[in-house]
Amino acid sequence: MKKIIIAASIVGTAVAGALWLMKNRDRAESTLKDIKDAAKNAYRKMDKQARKAGRRANHMAQEQLATS
Repeated sequence: MKKIIIAASIVGTAVAGALWLMKNRDRAESTLKDIKDAAKNAYRKMDKQARKAGRRANHMAQEQLATS
C-alpha cells in the first residue's frame, strides 16, 4: 500500500509539473506575441518618421535650389 501511495504521489507531481509548464508556455507565447506586436508598431512609427524626414529634406533642398 505504501508503494502505491508513493507511486501515485510521483505521478501526481509529474502531472502537476506538466500542467504548470503548459500554463507558463501559454503565458510566454502571449508575452512574445505582445512584444512582437509592439516591435511592429515601433518599426512602423520609425519608418513613417524617416520617410517624413526624407520628404522634408527634399522639400528644403528644392526650395534652396529654386531660390538660388
